[in-house]
Amino acid sequence: MISGHLLDLINNVALLLAVAFLFDLIAGRRQGKQPLLRRIAQGLIIGAIGITVMLIPWTFAPGIVFDARSVLLGIAGLFLGWIPTVIAMGMTAAF
Repeated sequence: MISGHLLDLINNVALLLAVAFLFDLIAGRRQGKQPLLRRIAQGLIIGAIGITVMLIPWTFAPGIVFDARSVLLGIAGLFLGWIPTVIAMGMTAAF
């Protein structure tokens, strides 16, 4: 039987891998500048994934929590640019 802490870690890793796959798909299709509406939609999607990651925290030990949100936002900034990342940061900060 898988313990609760290990299951939380597996959920976080699965979410981050899925996001990395989506980033690869989005970045692979990028041709020049993207419309502002598409960048806003990307930010909203990344923000929703960030909130989901925050709802499933992985606690290694009391007081030691793996913060997958910072990994998610870092990857978003690297692949998608500043507009989607700022939107996602605002959503996760508001949550």
